[in-house]
Amino acid sequence: MWKILVVDDHPGNRELIKEMLKDYAYCDVAADGDEAIDKYNLSLSDKRYDLILLDIAMPGIDGLEFLKQLREKEEKFGIYVGKGTPVIMVTSYKEFCYDAFNHGCDDYVLKPMVPDELIGKIKKSLLGKRK
Repeated sequence: MWKILVVDDHPGNRELIKEMLKDYAYCDVAADGDEAIDKYNLSLSDKRYDLILLDIAMPGIDGLEFLKQLREKEEKFGIYVGKGTPVIMVTSYKEFCYDAFNHGCDDYVLKPMVPDELIGKIKKSLLGKRK
């Protein structure tokens, strides 16, 4: 099973994603970017996340700022965009997805989510280009 971090400020969205992925992944959850940074940092000393599903619009550290900090941290370890932890934005705001790609996201899924689309994009990210 994959280990996925689900970052979304709405508890219902987090639970929905966990339910969609229950046959494919263990999902850890974070309610905002601050919590996600803490969980990501903890995962570095244990089993790293295989993928991050990230909402854009959240209070505090939003998804774009989290993504920027994630990619900067990876660069410090010599891991560059395209080789780091895959990030799929899960958002209602398509117009912000362009900014997310500029910060190093791999893909996006618009809310409301279609389970087959979400699972397909996760499989593509995890089974496709990263070895």
